[in-house]
Amino acid sequence: MRSIGIAAATLLLTLGLTCAGTQAGQDDDAPFRSDGKTRNAADPIYFGHKLADFVMNAESETGLRLLPPTGTELFAGQRFDLRIETQIPAATAPRLARIRVNGRDFTEAFQRRITQEGVGPESGTPQSELLYGATARNLSFDRPGHYEVEAVVTVDGVERRIVNRYDVAAAPNPAAPGAARKLVFFLGDGMGVPMRTAARIVAKGAFEGRVADTLAMEKMPVHGVSRTTAFDSIITDSAPGMASPLSGMKQSNNALQVGVDNTPENALDNPRIETIFEYMKRAHGWKIGVVTDAFLVDATPAAVQAHNRARRNYTNIAQQMIGHYDDSTDLKKTGYASLAALSQPLDVLMGGGAVHWMSEKNPDLKNFYQYAKGGRKDVDLVTEVAPAQGYGVVRNLDELRAAPNDRKLLGLFTGEFRSTSSGLGGDNLPGTLDRLISRGAATIRGKGVNDAEIGMNSAPPQGMGCGATVAECFRRVPMKTEMVDKAITVLDALVAGSGRKGGGWMLMVEQSQSDKFGHILEYDRAIYEVIELDQTVAATAKRLAGDKRALMVVTSDHAQPQTIIGVALTGALVGAPGGCFTTSDGNYPITLGSAADRDRPCALQDAIGTFNDATFPTYEDKNGDGFPDDPDPAIKLIIEDGGRPTYSTSFLTNYQPLKPSASRDDNGKSTEQSALPNPKRQPEGLLMTGNMPTRNVAGGADKTGGAIDIAPHSGDDVLVSSQGAGAQHFAGYYENTSISVRLSRALGGDRPRVPAPAKAGALVGW
Repeated sequence: MRSIGIAAATLLLTLGLTCAGTQAGQDDDAPFRSDGKTRNAADPIYFGHKLADFVMNAESETGLRLLPPTGTELFAGQRFDLRIETQIPAATAPRLARIRVNGRDFTEAFQRRITQEGVGPESGTPQSELLYGATARNLSFDRPGHYEVEAVVTVDGVERRIVNRYDVAAAPNPAAPGAARKLVFFLGDGMGVPMRTAARIVAKGAFEGRVADTLAMEKMPVHGVSRTTAFDSIITDSAPGMASPLSGMKQSNNALQVGVDNTPENALDNPRIETIFEYMKRAHGWKIGVVTDAFLVDATPAAVQAHNRARRNYTNIAQQMIGHYDDSTDLKKTGYASLAALSQPLDVLMGGGAVHWMSEKNPDLKNFYQYAKGGRKDVDLVTEVAPAQGYGVVRNLDELRAAPNDRKLLGLFTGEFRSTSSGLGGDNLPGTLDRLISRGAATIRGKGVNDAEIGMNSAPPQGMGCGATVAECFRRVPMKTEMVDKAITVLDALVAGSGRKGGGWMLMVEQSQSDKFGHILEYDRAIYEVIELDQTVAATAKRLAGDKRALMVVTSDHAQPQTIIGVALTGALVGAPGGCFTTSDGNYPITLGSAADRDRPCALQDAIGTFNDATFPTYEDKNGDGFPDDPDPAIKLIIEDGGRPTYSTSFLTNYQPLKPSASRDDNGKSTEQSALPNPKRQPEGLLMTGNMPTRNVAGGADKTGGAIDIAPHSGDDVLVSSQGAGAQHFAGYYENTSISVRLSRALGGDRPRVPAPAKAGALVGW
């Protein structure tokens, strides 16, 4: 394979052109589809400009840009796709004039690679010849240093120039003394500092103003702070929130390990970047795994090794996870050889969302997993593909325990299928609190598994394949500690069986419902999620305590705008006479005040204690499992949200998780009541006026394409905690993209933060 020599040099040059913001389409893709005619977005912000609705590194007249984005944090040997493209259609076909790396020309090599890949998705070819777009796949820098990449494209007789700069760190070297060979990367989705604090207060308590004990993640010796902004927004969603830290490239909302491009109609041909998980498996034969309580193809678990511009392309993401490419399926083999060469299949997968993996004809989809409809139309990955590729498939705790340790593992567990529990749905595993209730380990205000309000002492709606009652089905869903313990056992055995010297493994563990419950304002349940994550951290730390080559990292992809405001007296909440609001027919609009007391809108406000009235909560853990026995003790913690839809609350825990607003009907479609509370959820409570956008716009036009019926993410920075081999690399204050490079250092690429210039380096992969 031919290499192009590149003299690495300190990057002192500046752009010769003003980098005006280019006008892009939705989520910063190009403003046109690849036909060069069809607009790619209808956002009013877009019209009247040449380029994007935010500043980016692109030539101002044509939108000429290079990908990966400038400043992407790479390590030597890490693969990426180098793309050159224009965004504004020209009058005549643009052509590549030259491309240079640190002043050395490799135009011929680039054009030769594009010719080899051919026209189509391998090269990301636009339909219109009036747009330039070409992607050279799976390149890498072979050594650390500073690199400056310059592209010049001739557009309508004028040479347009763009320059990107990259600092490239040393490659991971697991043979290096002290390098980590086992990594558990914990991700508390949506877990900002207030949620850590709340979990500590609730689980550990306090005495005379001091903590009675700390969380396991707080006991870690090294802490840092990560900035979470996405490539195209100050507020990230979970896709780039997880993808960027694992690859070093800032990514756009809804994107998984890809950059944007000018062929937005194809979400699979975007320029890709290798994650550190993929690199360690490809380059060193390591084993990799994912454990989540979300559905397996959700954004966070998918970010470990899937590549897609649209995070909701669930069926082809599932295929990427186990490496199945077939032209008769949703993930084609033809045109995507470079993707198959890059994306490394997972060895361990555990989570929910069977509907994305199983055929619609598979009876287990209904009888066991409780889906009333849905399923794949092309292939059954669970019965036809995964076993043939060496995976053992398990569905519940008993099967998980019995699964062989020396075989790859796919675990698909039952979701939260109760019809009234619209907060999670059947794709996501039941929440921690609800699983504890099903096991008889918790109650809500004394109500337990046999009480009708809890909704567990009845037969599952679609059949009794998972159990005779809802509670029995939920009991058979593993807790996070049980899933992670098995995952580590399997990964250890797979590494031992590989016979590869210096072998190791990497496991990503997501606590998803801390985010999903936060979105629907189920704060008590969200606290239980953080406690479960922390218990898993503690159990893993205990298991790996004697291994000096193990590393644990705990962080979040983003926060939510939550804060602790004080406490509430649950006796007063339950006993508030007449409720807070009256309605004529059980629906809104609302009349403030009650028949008993029209001068005081709501006595519930006086049940809240703030400042010196915020005495210490009275949570109890009589059964010693580390969780509160009941989320509603006499004095309980109150969390509020800085961003929310309109909803009502009594500050008590709902017996079942419920959505906060009435903006969607039971089929998930928008309704005219998009600004009103869910009348089924605590209608007697305080009215919390929303401060999120709605779709109640005169004339029926949608004002926003975003979510309007849930609490949002926030732009807050998040904590990064670590212990073990290489933990010292995670101290400091940094972009989330820096986490990938810091992981590479912990895995043996221990070099200075900014590498000294190399005398010579090469862009390889040609």
